[in-house]
Amino acid sequence: MRLKLLTFVSVASLLIVTATNSEAALRMEQIPSVFAELTNDKTLNNPAMVLMDLKSGQVVYSRDANGLRKPASTLKIMSAFSALEYLPADKTFNTSIYKTDIKNVFQIVGDFDPSITPSLKLAKDLKFVWSDNLVNQIRKNAKSRYLKIRYYGLTDRTRTNMNNFFRKVGYRITWEALNYDNSTSHLAEQIYSSTSPNLNEILHYTLLFSDNWVADYLAKSAAAAAGYGYSAAGIESVFTEVLAKYSLTAGNVNALDGSGLSHENRISANTLVQVLATMYSNPKFDGAIQGLPVGGISGTLIHRFIKTAPQAVGLVHAKTGSINGVVSLAGFIDSADHKYVFAIIADRLRYSFAAESAARATIDKLLGKIAAPLQIETAPEIIPTPSPESVTV
Repeated sequence: MRLKLLTFVSVASLLIVTATNSEAALRMEQIPSVFAELTNDKTLNNPAMVLMDLKSGQVVYSRDANGLRKPASTLKIMSAFSALEYLPADKTFNTSIYKTDIKNVFQIVGDFDPSITPSLKLAKDLKFVWSDNLVNQIRKNAKSRYLKIRYYGLTDRTRTNMNNFFRKVGYRITWEALNYDNSTSHLAEQIYSSTSPNLNEILHYTLLFSDNWVADYLAKSAAAAAGYGYSAAGIESVFTEVLAKYSLTAGNVNALDGSGLSHENRISANTLVQVLATMYSNPKFDGAIQGLPVGGISGTLIHRFIKTAPQAVGLVHAKTGSINGVVSLAGFIDSADHKYVFAIIADRLRYSFAAESAARATIDKLLGKIAAPLQIETAPEIIPTPSPESVTV
């Protein structure tokens, strides 16, 4: 018995179709009236909000767009914007430890590595620099438990964490701050050097999990690179400069830190939206855009939308913000064939967990009104059936 083998060609195609369920997503012309009603909800207590169509640049809805509000951690968007403008995305931060020509004196020279952490988990999982290891490198070379460490380019947090661990293991340290000009004096043998992950990787973690320390240090590094010095005072200057550099002249910002923790920080919802739109259109800022948490899936948004607006799960990419009396969110949302960029700041809430939770739920439901996926359907594979005459026995 012999079978004649036939070759069949199967064809499959991808069809992109727009979600048409009006209950799943408001049409653009419906948004202003519905959002006006929802932002009047007492749980938000007169928030600021801007919603803009990313492709056309059309502002679809605004409320107190240019009012200066307390941004909480959405201010980290400005830290990311500034860091990637003034530092290369592949930049790494280095820290070196030296013996010196002075007895029982070591010297640390760094460039303010924001990734140095007391967390062993971060050191293992993300290759951050473990501060305890820096201590141990000195201990291996020390001949006394009473040491002096001269240092330049260490963050305050790193020095504090190292000092705490030194004390824990029975060492007493005298610290001497150096400036750049004398940071290389008295150096002898280098005994250790560490290198951070690159800036994109650090930013991805920072935005995903809203790390206040790292965001603040990155803003200071951006300020230093822009010529304003590594200090809190330089943060507002670099934020203002980068806004002007991209002709976001309507924007105004008051920044006491790069994390958003201070209640004295101020920025408008419109400025956040314009910055996000600028970053989205420029590949230079991809590391920050990709680091935004995803609603119901990752980072600080992992528990959001699941119960409040399940239709929005996976469709919101945004930076969260929360300090006492403030709940904010700024980022992007997919709405069928539209992608919107938005910022909403509710900064007049009561200082209570219940009030802040209620505000988050209302924001989720608000965005849920426009969330809808771009549906992708796959045509079924067609396999021809062989005719009887194609088989011989």
